[in-house]
Amino acid sequence: MQRACVQCHQSFAVFERDQIYYQQLGVPTPTKCPQCRFQLRLSFRNERFLYQRNCQLCHQPTLSQYATDKPYTIYCRQCWWSDQWDPLDFGQVIDWNRSFFEQFAEVKLQVPRLGLLNDADSENSDFCNRVNKLKNCYMIFDAVANESCIYGSGMYGNKDSVDCDYCDRVELCYDCSYCTDSYGLRYSRDSVNCRDSALLVDCVGVSNSLMCVGLRNVQYCYKNKQLTQAEFQTVWNNSNFDKIEFEQFALTIPRRYYQGVHNDDSSGDHLVNTHAVLNSFQVRDSENCGYCYGVHHAKDSYDYTIWGEQAELMYEDHACGGQCSKIWFGNVVWYGHDTLYCDHCLNGAINCFGCVGLKNQQNCILNKQYSPDEYQQLSQRLIEQMRLTGEYGHFFPASLSDFCYNETMAQEFFPLTKQQALASGWQWQDHLPGSYGQADLAKQIYTCAACTKNFRLIAPELKFYQQQGIPLPIRCPDCRHAERMKYRSPYQLYNRQCMKPGCPNHFQTAYGPDRPEIIYCEDCYQKEMY
Repeated sequence: MQRACVQCHQSFAVFERDQIYYQQLGVPTPTKCPQCRFQLRLSFRNERFLYQRNCQLCHQPTLSQYATDKPYTIYCRQCWWSDQWDPLDFGQVIDWNRSFFEQFAEVKLQVPRLGLLNDADSENSDFCNRVNKLKNCYMIFDAVANESCIYGSGMYGNKDSVDCDYCDRVELCYDCSYCTDSYGLRYSRDSVNCRDSALLVDCVGVSNSLMCVGLRNVQYCYKNKQLTQAEFQTVWNNSNFDKIEFEQFALTIPRRYYQGVHNDDSSGDHLVNTHAVLNSFQVRDSENCGYCYGVHHAKDSYDYTIWGEQAELMYEDHACGGQCSKIWFGNVVWYGHDTLYCDHCLNGAINCFGCVGLKNQQNCILNKQYSPDEYQQLSQRLIEQMRLTGEYGHFFPASLSDFCYNETMAQEFFPLTKQQALASGWQWQDHLPGSYGQADLAKQIYTCAACTKNFRLIAPELKFYQQQGIPLPIRCPDCRHAERMKYRSPYQLYNRQCMKPGCPNHFQTAYGPDRPEIIYCEDCYQKEMY
């Protein structure tokens, strides 16, 4: 079945398996295309922009993901998790003569917000957001179990690395993305089990190599040609690690139509160990899912953005997870189940509807607690009312985002102008954090060569560059991140034909038809590269 998106007006497919899933959940068929649904969820996610605030309970300085012009009450981590306040104190009775989202917005404005999503298990990692179990990290976002890492997003189990995005278990790596189980890499992406190399793409088991694409289990290679150890060392010593030269060479080597291993009946990009996962990106160890991004260990879930961890029957969620099930239309709901339209409930909410900031409560609607029987009756009545008003069955509207559009990850995937964002119902931040024109070399404060924003080189970062023989960066961390993200999948699949002459095979790929790479089907890629 084809539908027209109510936002972008493009046609999108609703497959039979999609319709069966929606019927099983008792939710309406989406009115927006997958890209517009993803864009909306991302507009609720600020990772990178941090602001100086004061905790409004202990009055001590704290960092916050919420700008100073936001109307929320902001608490530091210690105060938010303390027993000094109770989220049920902000509960209100359902007004059946008013819209649900209007009442939900009132609760959101009253309940205190946690300044940064930075757990109590992290050590010396204050300038990090949406993280846990960090040690000695700085400006790391969406990260778990990292040590001594600086600047990066989507980091899991890494150590002593700088400027890396979406890497797992790498050490002493610099300026890398989508690399796994690697050591001593520079300027590389989409590589696994590699070490002591630079400028690699789509390599596995490669060591001591430079400017290579698509190689497997080799060493001492330069531009995909085998050298002796002595020849390679001479090339390495004389190299200026020219990225432009490398990208031009990389375009001459065929690429497989997607990145991933051990996938069955799945479509998307950067998939690992999946079964029946449809139109999804950066998903691993999951099954029977669709339209997901950044999800791991999930089952029977749709339109699910970032997290997982033994999650089941998740629908239209952002940043929800942790041994949970049946969280629908949720924004930052941790370790709970059977919740609807809840926001920043961080410690196991159960049977809750339209609640904000709950820690471990059950049977609540709009932060007011009921008996189990009362909750079941009221929640069913509320669902029926929301069906009549057209509110039920979709993620929160853009007007309920805590952030301005240009503060969020939505701007990375779907860049808009201020006018476009405002016209679509989002807000816009005219005063993003940062200074300009205040370089002070004595204090290691520099001016970005790209955007002219000031940036600081902190002591551990300088030590890393010196020990690894890496020149000091001339661009700010945000511009360096943006450069790496140019190679990220665009959350969209295209129907294309294998570019191997004479091959009739078709496939779905994140490489758009206007991209310059040579794209092969699985069979042709295997024959070419192996």
